[in-house]
Amino acid sequence: MKNVALINDLSGFGRCSLTAAIPVISALGITGHPMPTAVLTGQSGYPVFHCSDMTDMLPKYTDAWKKNKATFDGIYSGYLTGPKQIESLEEFIKEFRNEHTFVLVDPVMGDNGSVYGIYSAELLQKMKELSMKANMITPNLTEACLLADVDYESLVSSYVGKSLLDKTAEVGKWLRDDADVKQDVIITGIKINEDGTDYMYNLAVTDEGVYTERQKLFDRSFSGTGDLFASTMCGLKINGHSTHRSMEIAGQFIHKSIMDTISYDLSRNDGINFEKNLMFLMKEGLKNE
Repeated sequence: MKNVALINDLSGFGRCSLTAAIPVISALGITGHPMPTAVLTGQSGYPVFHCSDMTDMLPKYTDAWKKNKATFDGIYSGYLTGPKQIESLEEFIKEFRNEHTFVLVDPVMGDNGSVYGIYSAELLQKMKELSMKANMITPNLTEACLLADVDYESLVSSYVGKSLLDKTAEVGKWLRDDADVKQDVIITGIKINEDGTDYMYNLAVTDEGVYTERQKLFDRSFSGTGDLFASTMCGLKINGHSTHRSMEIAGQFIHKSIMDTISYDLSRNDGINFEKNLMFLMKEGLKNE
């Protein structure tokens, strides 16, 4: 049985972060071992929520898992509350990584041109250093611009359609060239209008070239889509799928899940109704390419 360390926050409501990662990883036949970076009553979009920061606990996970002789086929990180947590994660990677360990970093810092409350210049610098150590990073377009020191507003106002995809690919190549290890860069959430129809693109920069995957853009957004995408990519890559095929499966899985969510008229804060589509993920994700 393969094992992956899942380093992310745990929200009681909202179907994001660990509550998205654990079922997705399990459906792909992998055992997920959660390391919560924060524990929340519900994700931060709810009008009322309470949060406990788990920074002081992270080194204890490393210590206990090391002494218990744990091994990992994958290490996946998402929401990290600050520079100190990033330093703890770097120590974790140093301790548990071997030549076969797949490391995925989802550099959670912002979206739609805005940064989250955790953001600071120090966090950005640390996130750049962490991202360079990963075999795959999955920033959205905002986060990719932050990592590459590119102005987001200038990018999206100066380029549209295919030219935006081409420029985003350049950003991905810059990030990939700076990595300390062989790395695939997946930039998510690129909004493109084609012939009057809005699409959401994901773009991958790999050794084999640049790949894109698109789905029709819905007129509603939901919490947790980035977590579902990164979790799915992590599991599929550990199972041996190519980055291109993994991105196709992840895009279809999320598209189906959003359609199901809209049919139930769930609120944005409740996240995506992905559970019924785990069978699709199992069917596609457990195939040999």
